[in-house]
Amino acid sequence: MTRCLLTEDYDKTRYEIETPLTSSIDYNKIRGELQIPEYVDPKSFLLERGIVTIWAARKAGTLSALGPAAERLKIKNEPIPVLFFGGGAVKILCREANVPTSPLYREIDDIDLIASRRRAQDLYKLLLVLGDVCGSRYYHFVTRTDRRFNAMRAGKRYRLRAIDKILDEDSLKPGTLDIFTDEIDLRHKVDVRIALEEPERCKYTIGIENVLLAKCQYIFDVPVSFREELVRHGLEYRILNYPPYRSDRMVIGIEEKDIKDICAIFTSYDVGEGNGSVNTTMIRKVLERDKKFALTFRLNLENLLRNEKFLKEMGLSDSNIGIITSKLSTLLEAVPLAEKKWSNPWWNVDVETPQIFGKVPTP
Repeated sequence: MTRCLLTEDYDKTRYEIETPLTSSIDYNKIRGELQIPEYVDPKSFLLERGIVTIWAARKAGTLSALGPAAERLKIKNEPIPVLFFGGGAVKILCREANVPTSPLYREIDDIDLIASRRRAQDLYKLLLVLGDVCGSRYYHFVTRTDRRFNAMRAGKRYRLRAIDKILDEDSLKPGTLDIFTDEIDLRHKVDVRIALEEPERCKYTIGIENVLLAKCQYIFDVPVSFREELVRHGLEYRILNYPPYRSDRMVIGIEEKDIKDICAIFTSYDVGEGNGSVNTTMIRKVLERDKKFALTFRLNLENLLRNEKFLKEMGLSDSNIGIITSKLSTLLEAVPLAEKKWSNPWWNVDVETPQIFGKVPTP
């Protein structure tokens, strides 16, 4: 066996794990038990880790059968609601996102999970023993920095560390897992408490409408001096058209990975009121209550409509682009207009500032 260093904390504490990793569960059996679609990328270790997490959370009351580590857990004897959002949710909801030859395929580099706030502390405790219960493939830990982060969020969000990728038998890539609770509170808020009431209804995801809302809430601004560098890096497709904004700043929207995910949704689902469709009524009701969110959502979708050239450069055919833009237009008809004009950020700025080509936008 070999000791593999995952990370070293600022106080020099080393977090290590023995390799090769172990597993005491049958992952394929778990996939079948949760009825995860067969098309979902079977080679993605991140998806495997997330699916095992959801399975263990559902079994929270009966995990003691798996060994003494679970017996020590002091949590409620009932399932913990946990859902995928982000790229992991798109993989589960959209077959096209799992086809390696598709221009809409991408390897996800993290997973996004959200849990009920009233049970999030139990999920946190469960994850810290998951490696003992299910095998070291599913080892989770927290550093002192993570503990400080968690304490400051007061139950709204939790951060842990885990293994993101198994490079080879003795080489691992560690990563960070953020667990949101009740709502995805970034640039705008996406409330998923209703989805958490029936985790299995949308295949253990927040649902296609909430995925779209979460994807299209992404927005920030940068100095206009960034324009030339954006063009040089082929990122001009992210510049949103919003003339009322202050003249020394540009508004920036979603990136390529989110565009791929959104296109996968519109390739896989109709738009309307029927079963298996993106429900325009639900989206409209959410955005009618939050006109600032409605503006951000609209700007990102309108920007997609203006960027057919970029969609073609991604490898999409003219017929697929036509289908996607037609559905985009139908959805936009349901999005309420924001009459007020903003010259400064109308979104939440008290979040981590995104980086573009290694630079942090300055205020």
